[in-house]
Amino acid sequence: MRLGIDIGGTAVKMGIVDDADRVIDSVAIPTDAERPVDAILQDIAAAAKPLCDTYRPRFVGIGCPGRVNPEKGLVLRAGHLPFDNTPVVAVLSEALGLPAAIDNDANCAMLAEHAAGACADKQDALMVTIGTGIGGAILIGGKLYRGFNFRAGELGHFILDHQGRPCPCGLHGCFEQYASATALCEQAVAAADNAPDSLLAALIREQGISGKTVFSAVENGCPTAKAVLTRYGEYMAMGLNSFIKIFMPECIVLAGGITKVGHPLSDVITPHLLPEADLRLSTLGGDAGILGAASLERLDTSRT
Repeated sequence: MRLGIDIGGTAVKMGIVDDADRVIDSVAIPTDAERPVDAILQDIAAAAKPLCDTYRPRFVGIGCPGRVNPEKGLVLRAGHLPFDNTPVVAVLSEALGLPAAIDNDANCAMLAEHAAGACADKQDALMVTIGTGIGGAILIGGKLYRGFNFRAGELGHFILDHQGRPCPCGLHGCFEQYASATALCEQAVAAADNAPDSLLAALIREQGISGKTVFSAVENGCPTAKAVLTRYGEYMAMGLNSFIKIFMPECIVLAGGITKVGHPLSDVITPHLLPEADLRLSTLGGDAGILGAASLERLDTSRT
């Protein structure tokens, strides 16, 4: 048995993973990220204690967004979370009395899909996470590639248009500015402004905007939404085709909340992909973070 902890900006999910890579019990607590780091880690340990007492896991793995140094067990920075060179591994290992390891949450998600998900049959794969931005993870020969400074996998930050939209990373025209879920929403709002009588515009007025809004409008026959989604599929394929040429992976796994729409997403991307592309959607859903964190037991935590 292993304990997996998935730290997020809104909630911390944790669960017991058996040796067949199944999550057999889990709990979730609010992160309350505005609090001091010590309070957050104390709450994580307190919530994990009953699971440890019941199942006696031999290891705890931790996934966290942001910049992580797995060799030193540190979270260097983590976006909206208050981590700042925080020794998360040392704190939780001592609190729970277990050996521990940590990695970036996208790397953990890749490990999960490789252990028991969409790319379980592959040794060379990419994961592209679609959300507010675009992130990812790289699997080469069955091992994570982290880069010399553990920051490899920022797949949203190569240039589609050097004179394009400004990106918070400091560049212009990054892939994520055209193919993230945020970008899809922005494209939908712009199209709705130009077609105020469209079903897409009506849905945005009634429900607000999310990636699912566009798919819902397309499903109900809206040509404005279909044009937005078609263009989005082209943008996404531009990036994925570049990854194929650079990495030549056996498959690419798409992850993130927008992938819950299923095949309507892959259907707008696939027609524009290179013939050798094998595009897959994440199959693990909410358990991916827990399972991937627990899978860190199998790794040498030194850089690979």
